[in-house]
Amino acid sequence: MSQESQTLPPEATPEDILQRATIDKSTRLPVLFFFTSAATWLFIATVLGLLASIKLVIPGFLNCEYFSYGRVQPAFINALVYGWAFQAGIGVMIWIMARLCRTELRNPVTLVVAGHFWNLGVTLGVLGILGGIGNLQMKLLEFPTMIWPILLFAYSLIVVWMVIMYSTRRKGMIYISQWYVLAAVFAWPWIYLVANCLLNVMKKAGVTGPVAASWYANNVLFLWMVPVGLAAAYFIIPKITAKPVHSYNLSKLAFWSLIVLAPWAGAQELIGGPIPTWIPAWAGMAQILLLIPMLAVALNHYQTVRGSHVLVTVSPSLRFTFFGAVGYVTTCVVSALLASMSVSRFTFLSYAGDAIQMTGYYMFFTMAMFGAIYFIIPRVTGCEWVSGKWIRLHFWCSAYACIFLCVLLLVAGFSHGSAIESWNRDFSSATLFSRGYLVGCIIMWFFLLVANFVFLRHLGLMVLNRGRKAGQATMIHPVVSQSVSPIAISTEGVQA
Repeated sequence: MSQESQTLPPEATPEDILQRATIDKSTRLPVLFFFTSAATWLFIATVLGLLASIKLVIPGFLNCEYFSYGRVQPAFINALVYGWAFQAGIGVMIWIMARLCRTELRNPVTLVVAGHFWNLGVTLGVLGILGGIGNLQMKLLEFPTMIWPILLFAYSLIVVWMVIMYSTRRKGMIYISQWYVLAAVFAWPWIYLVANCLLNVMKKAGVTGPVAASWYANNVLFLWMVPVGLAAAYFIIPKITAKPVHSYNLSKLAFWSLIVLAPWAGAQELIGGPIPTWIPAWAGMAQILLLIPMLAVALNHYQTVRGSHVLVTVSPSLRFTFFGAVGYVTTCVVSALLASMSVSRFTFLSYAGDAIQMTGYYMFFTMAMFGAIYFIIPRVTGCEWVSGKWIRLHFWCSAYACIFLCVLLLVAGFSHGSAIESWNRDFSSATLFSRGYLVGCIIMWFFLLVANFVFLRHLGLMVLNRGRKAGQATMIHPVVSQSVSPIAISTEGVQA
């Protein structure tokens, strides 16, 4: 990895601009395909999440077996992860790898074909869950058994081109973002293959099943989403601020500690379950130690942005990315807190698990992907975003909704878990203690629905080439400071 800047100077030469335009043109087709597919799935997942939240409060709403809470909730999580997160992440990885390797993407049609297979697998999987033929006991492995080979084949066909781009890159520096992209490229096939071989090929049950599923779900977050989100952050933050990453040594510490520690975590959520006590205890220790890479990343990002925080108020890319960076810190802290045995006794089998999921999947990863998409789309379409007001509406609705949603779920989890722990209350009466918080969650889901509809519509206009063809970059707020204006315009605009 390089200690040098993760970006080129704001005033690029005509040759630099021409080279970037050529690279962006080569990635246009697959990047737009994955981003539009991801945004569509995000809206579908938001509708399913709203429905699941309503079912917790009004079980008789849409009284149909296909829309029972036990089916809608896993359908929502899988649509969010495999439909939105993976496709958004793949689009970001393709573009970042091409830019940093300074290599044009070959055979973009192959990536689009593989993307159609991926969408076919996700669609059949979500419909299978709603139809009741999925494995609803294993988190993030609920798709019917026939689906996992389709997803593994499609993913392998996609990421092989990133490896090819890396192997044919121009000689020189290897950037931090490239390391994180390659980690994500190789990590997911490994954990997905291991989990499915244990659960679907060898048919392991009993203790093995929940441990394998919990290990897999945790590592989807920490070995795939975290590397992809940090790869985007390490590209966007130096690019917008026009400053190098603060510390190479901190970057190296964060990367290798994440890679070494994350595979050992995952089973901490099974504390108190019918498994050997050393398994969740060891996993809980690893989860707490994951605070080390979090602290290194947080310090690196803060020091890089230091002195340029005013850009967070005007740059759409930097604002979403910076919020996502805060979400990463929150995810690690909450996960470490709930990994403690003294705390988990009050959150076991409660809504606290959903709070961790939403913190990692939305507050961190989704917001980081929004930042990357707001930066990438103008470059592959050649036009600026239509409206800064729409971006501002999207940000505030998303930010407030995901913060309050995570807080409400966490408080509901503690309330529910404490009531279950009480000796004189049964399970059904304990749910009454969290009912008020769940009503608040429904309201937050409506805000997320509005935010994601605005994002989908805005993205659709850009894909249809309805963006602004001339003028400076679209900012959340007008740039009023003369000292900020040149940096903000030159680093956020189409030619950056």
